[in-house]
Amino acid sequence: MDEYSDINEIKNFFMFAGKEQYLIKELGLPEESILPLMLSLKSGGSWSYSTEALSVMSIKNPSTQYDENEDTGYTLEDIYLFLNPEIINKQGSVYRLEKCSKRGERVLVERPYRITVKGERIILAQVHPEKKKIEVSEPEYKSIIFTGSPAYSAAHEIEHLTTGEINGEPIWNFELSKSQ
Repeated sequence: MDEYSDINEIKNFFMFAGKEQYLIKELGLPEESILPLMLSLKSGGSWSYSTEALSVMSIKNPSTQYDENEDTGYTLEDIYLFLNPEIINKQGSVYRLEKCSKRGERVLVERPYRITVKGERIILAQVHPEKKKIEVSEPEYKSIIFTGSPAYSAAHEIEHLTTGEINGEPIWNFELSKSQ
């Protein structure tokens, strides 16, 4: 990278940060509430955060659009930010290994296959990589049904918010053997 490119990157970084502040104001959100959404945008994954007054979580729900004729596509990301989220329905059971930043190892957990999450407010950020656009809105609905990976993520983040850490059985409790 040359010096001119470095300066442009720094400018773009500060412009993006300014737009974050603008969104907080426009949506009338508490300043700290947007943190999980920004972490999902910048680092990927789903995130949660809580204070005594507020719990927030972001859940990433990607969907790939692929044109078989053109052999090209993109993965659209819907990232939902829930203010004071609450699980109102769970269905099914899936055993899976999970790891999060608070634990050093993966653990066996049981998660619902389908989950309905309600929030006092829901903010939707649609990330369109092909167009290099992020559109943010506040839908009228107050609950969302997730299935599969986004459902596991929602259950994981709710567990963080309610218990502080993910509880499960460490992988070293598995039987390890050579296959026959």
